[in-house]
Amino acid sequence: MFMAFRLLQRFAALLTVFLSTSVFHQAYAQDKRPDDFQSLARTAAAARDQNNAVEAIHSYQEALRLQPDWQEGLWNLGVLEYEQDHYAKAIPAFQRLTQLAAQAGPAWNFLGLCEYETKAYDNALQHLSKGKELGGVDDPELLRVVKYHLALLLIRDGNFDDALATLRTLISQGPAGVPAQITTALGLATLRVPLLPEQVDASKEALLQEAGNAEAALLQGQTASALTGFEALLHKYPDVPYVHLAYGSALFNAVKCEQAAAQAQKEIELAPRSSTAHDLLAKSLEAAGHREQARNEAALAEKLRSQESAAEERIVERYAIRVGAQSAANFASSPGQRGDALWNQAMASYSGHRYAEAMADLKQWVERTPNSGTAWAVMGLSEFELKDYDNALIHLQRGQQVGLSGNFESVQLARYRLAILLLRRSRFENAETLLMSVAGKGPLAEEVRFALGLSLLRMQMLPEEVESAKKPLVAATGEIAELLKDSKYDEAFPKFEVLIKQYPSVPFLHYVYGTALATLSRYDEAEGQFHHETMLSPASALPYLQLASVKLKRHRAGEALPSAQKATQLAPDSAEAHYVLGRTYLELGNDKLAITELEQAAKIEPESPQIHFNLAKAYAKANVASKAEEQREIFTRLNALAEQQRSLQGNQSYGAHNAADSTFSPADVTKANKPDQHPQ
Repeated sequence: MFMAFRLLQRFAALLTVFLSTSVFHQAYAQDKRPDDFQSLARTAAAARDQNNAVEAIHSYQEALRLQPDWQEGLWNLGVLEYEQDHYAKAIPAFQRLTQLAAQAGPAWNFLGLCEYETKAYDNALQHLSKGKELGGVDDPELLRVVKYHLALLLIRDGNFDDALATLRTLISQGPAGVPAQITTALGLATLRVPLLPEQVDASKEALLQEAGNAEAALLQGQTASALTGFEALLHKYPDVPYVHLAYGSALFNAVKCEQAAAQAQKEIELAPRSSTAHDLLAKSLEAAGHREQARNEAALAEKLRSQESAAEERIVERYAIRVGAQSAANFASSPGQRGDALWNQAMASYSGHRYAEAMADLKQWVERTPNSGTAWAVMGLSEFELKDYDNALIHLQRGQQVGLSGNFESVQLARYRLAILLLRRSRFENAETLLMSVAGKGPLAEEVRFALGLSLLRMQMLPEEVESAKKPLVAATGEIAELLKDSKYDEAFPKFEVLIKQYPSVPFLHYVYGTALATLSRYDEAEGQFHHETMLSPASALPYLQLASVKLKRHRAGEALPSAQKATQLAPDSAEAHYVLGRTYLELGNDKLAITELEQAAKIEPESPQIHFNLAKAYAKANVASKAEEQREIFTRLNALAEQQRSLQGNQSYGAHNAADSTFSPADVTKANKPDQHPQ
C-alpha cells in the first residue's frame, strides 16, 4: 500500500457526509427494524469505537444478514475488513454498496483498492476510474492513495500519458520532496514500462529512480534540472528504450524543437516501429517549420499505432522479475513430469506470470499426482504471487512435507516464501529453521538474511511491510543470525553489543543475545539479558522460559520455579511452558505436579520426544510402572524419527529455543529405562 493509514476514526466524518445524502439516508433511516438488528447495530458500533475489529466485523455481518441493504453497515464492514488487510472479504460489501449507492465515489474507490490488492487489476482500474469521475473524497491522504494506485493501473494498461497526468497531481498536492514510490511510478511511465512496481526486477530500480527524478523535475516546472537529469540518464543508459524519447519530450517542452527532433530520430533508430517516437518527431518537425516531413511522420505513427504488441513484450522482458520464472523452470521434474503436456503447460503459465492459469493446471496435476512436492510448491508460489497467502501457506507446506526437488535456487525460493508466510502467522521458530537451511548463498541470500532478522525479533509481518526506520535493525539482526548459525560467536557477540547499545529498548533483542550466551554456558550474562527482556516484554513467556531453563541447567530448580510458573501463566497453551514447569517439579521431587504438567505438554505437542522422555521418568518416580513403560516406548519411537529427520535435514538452526533439551543421544535412551538418572 502506498501509504499506511488507520481508517475508521479518520473517516467517521466522511461517513457522516455519505449518510446525509439521499441515497445513503434512505436505507439508514428505516424506522421499523427488528430489535435484534438494533442490538447488533449498537454492538457493532461500540466494538468499532473500541477498536475491537473482530467483534465489530462479526456484529456487522450478523446485522447485515437481517438487513442486507443497510448501507452504513456495508460501509463500516468494508472499511473494517480493508483495515485488517482482508481485501477479498471487503469486496462483497463494497460491491453491494456501489449497487445501492451508485453515485458514492468513495465506495467505488475502496472497491478498486481492494481489487488492486487481490490482483483483480482490470476491475480495479475500472472502479478507481469511476471513483475519480464521481469524486466526493475530501480526505487528502485517501485521495493520494487512490490516485497513486490509479496511476499504477494506468501504467500497467499502457496509458502512460494519463498516468503521468495523475502523478503530476500527487507531486503538486503533496509535501515537499517526491516519495520513492511516486518516483518509481514516474520512471515506469516515462520509460513506458507496462508493469507494476512489484513486477519489476530489482536491478532496474536505479534506472527507474533516475528517470523518475528527471520527470518529477519536469512536472514541477524545473526545466533546467530536468534536462540535466535526462542528459545524465542518457549518458549512463544510451541504448535503453525510451530514454531518448524522454529527453526529446523534455526538450520539446523547453521549446528546443530541433534538438527534440534529433532525440526522437535517435529513438527511432533504436525502435523503428515505435509510434510514440514518430509522434514526437512529427510534433518537433511541425514546430520547427518542417511541415511536409511532419505530415509523413504523423501518418507513419498512426499506421504503427496498432502494431506495437511486440515492442511492449520487449519492454516487459527487459524489466520484469525473472527469479520466479527461472526457479519454476529449475525445479527438477520426475520422469512422470517430463514431457507431460499438462505439467509443461502449467510451467509455461507460471513462467509467463499467468499464475491463475498455472494454478488451474496444477490443481489437476496434484489430483492425479498428490506426492509431487514440486507441484504443490509451484502452486503455493503462484498463490503467493496472487496474494492468496492462506492457501499459499498450505500448499508450500505440503510441498515441503512431500519433498522439494530441483537446484538450490528453486528450493531456496520455495522455502523463503514459506518462511515469510510462517512469520506472518507468528510461527517464528518454524520460519527460522527453514531460513537457516537456505541462508548464506544463492540469489535470495540478502532476502533470507533479512527474514531471519524478522524471525529473531519476532516481527509478525512480511518483509515489505517493515518500516524504513527499522530496516537497518532487522538486517543487522539477520546478519548476526547467520554468524550464530556458523558458530562464529566471536564475531557475533561484539555485533550484538553494538546493536543493543543502538537499540536498547527493542523487544526480543536481549532475548536473542541471552539465548546465544546460554549456548556457550555463559549463564550469568544470559540471565542478565533474560531479566532485561522481561522488563521490555512483560507479556511474553519466552524470557521466563529461558530463565527457568538456565536455572535447571545449573541445578537450581527452586530458583527456576517462579519463572517456570510465570511462563505457564503467560502462555497456558504452550507445550514448552508446561514442559519446563514439569521438569522443574520433577527436579524438586514433586512427582504428582510434574506428571500433571508433562501430561498437559504431551497433549499439546504429542510428537515431542523430550516430553515423553521426562514423563517416563516422572511415572517411574511415582511408581506407575505401566505408564512409565508406555512413555519409554513412545519416546524411543519418536526419538528414532527425530534422528532420521535430523540426518536428512542437517543443522538448520543455531538452537535459539532450548536446543539442549531437543535432542537425545543413544545414552539418553538407556537412561530413560533407568529413571533414577537425570540427563541434563
